[in-house]
Amino acid sequence: MPRSSRAPLLLVLAVILGGVATLSTLEKPNNAPSSSGSLTSSKNAESTALYCTGLTDARHHAEGHVTFINTSNSKRSLIVQVVSNTASRATKTVELAANGSLSIQPQSFASGNYFAVAVQVSGGGVVGEEVANAGLTQTPCTSAGVTDWYGAGFNTSVGSSAILNIYNPTATPAVFDASIYGPGGFSAPAPFQGMAVGAHSLMALNLGAQIVNTDNVGVHVKVLRGSIDIVGTQATNLVTSFNAGSTQVSKNIVFEKVTTVSGALAQLRVFNMSNLPADVTANVSLGSFKIAPESLTVAPYTSGVVIITPNSAIPAAGYAAVSLRSNVPVAAALATGTTAGLYLAAPVVASNQFLISDFSGKGFDAASLTNTSKHTIKVTVSVLGTSASSATLSAQLAGSTTSNILSLFSGLSTLKGQTLLITSDKASLVVSTTLPSHPAGIVVVNPLDRR
Repeated sequence: MPRSSRAPLLLVLAVILGGVATLSTLEKPNNAPSSSGSLTSSKNAESTALYCTGLTDARHHAEGHVTFINTSNSKRSLIVQVVSNTASRATKTVELAANGSLSIQPQSFASGNYFAVAVQVSGGGVVGEEVANAGLTQTPCTSAGVTDWYGAGFNTSVGSSAILNIYNPTATPAVFDASIYGPGGFSAPAPFQGMAVGAHSLMALNLGAQIVNTDNVGVHVKVLRGSIDIVGTQATNLVTSFNAGSTQVSKNIVFEKVTTVSGALAQLRVFNMSNLPADVTANVSLGSFKIAPESLTVAPYTSGVVIITPNSAIPAAGYAAVSLRSNVPVAAALATGTTAGLYLAAPVVASNQFLISDFSGKGFDAASLTNTSKHTIKVTVSVLGTSASSATLSAQLAGSTTSNILSLFSGLSTLKGQTLLITSDKASLVVSTTLPSHPAGIVVVNPLDRR
C-alpha cells in the first residue's frame, strides 16, 4: 500500500481507538442485578464472593457474628478477610462442609468499633447472614457492591444513633456523595460530599454528626466511582436494627407482614427525592376487614410517615399486608416496635430464590410466601441439613395470594431449627418473616435473597 494511502487509514484507526478509550473512561458502574447472588443459580460457579457489613463491638449496639451456609452438595473453601473502621485487618481460610454452616465473630479477628467481612468462596451456593443481639438483629450479606443506595427512616434524635457502614469491595478507592431528606427538607452536608473509601476498606459514617436530633431521615448514597456495600445500623435506646436499604426508588412498594396488635407501633417511613409532591396511598389488607386507604402527601425533597399502628381506622387484628402507591418514585422502610424504640426493615424485592434459617434459635412468629403476579407459580422448598440429602417439597401458589409456609407445605411441621431453600419458577415470589416478640410482629427479619 502506498505511504499516501496509509496515513489517512492510520488517522482513522487512531480516532476510533481514542473514542473507545474515552467511552471506557466515562463508563459508570450500574447497580448489580438481582441475579448476581450466590444461591442455586451459581452453584456451578468457579468462585463467588460475599460482603457483610454492619456488625460492631459491644459498645456500639450490634455485636454479633456472621453465619455462612453452604446450600451445595460439595465442600467449599472460604478465604475470610475481616476489616474494621480503624483499618485493623485479619485473613483466615476455613472449610465449609457440604450443606453445612459455620459462624465467625469479626471482633475476635480484628480490633475496632465497626466491622466488615469479605469472603472469597471456591464455588457457588454459599450465603451469609449477619446476626446480632441474640438473633433479634439480622441482615443478609451481599454478593456485589452497588452504585445507588436508598435508606429510609433513620433516627438521630437524642438517645439514638444512625451509622452507615460503608465497605469498598474493590481494589481501587470508591468515591460517593450522601444526600439527606428529612421532615424539614433536603440537605447535602459538605462533609458528606466526595467522600472516599479506600480499597477493601470500611468507613462508619455517623449521620448524627451532621443531621442533629432528627427523626425519619432518608439517605441517598450516590457512588461516583467504584461500588460499595452498605448497611445502616440504627440504635434507639435498647433497640438495634440493620437497614439494608434499597438499590432503587419505586412507585409501588409492598410490606407483607405489618403488625397491628395492641401495644405495637408500626409506621411506613417514606422519603421523596422528586421535585414534585409525592401523593402516597397505603392500601391495607387485614383479614375480612374493609379498611379505607391511608393517604399522605410528601413534599418535594422531604420525608413523611404513614401510621399503621396505633390507628383508629385499622383494627388491632394481627398481621396486615400494606401496599404503597405513589405518583412519583419514593423510598420506604417499615418501622416497628414500641415506645422503647423502633426496628427498621427494608422492603423485600420479588425474586425466585430465597433462603430462611432459624438464626435466632427461637423459630418464627410468622413466615409466609406471597405471589405478586396474577398467575399461579410453582414453589419448591428444600430442607437443608448436614448431609448431602435434603427433603424437597413442592406446591402451587395462586396468583396475588399469600400463604403461611407451614400451611402450604403439609410435610413441614415446624420451622424451629430449620434452614429452608425456597425457589419458584417465576421471579414473583416474596418471602416475609418475623421473629417471636411481645407485642407480636415487631421484629421483622428479611430473608436471604439473590443480591
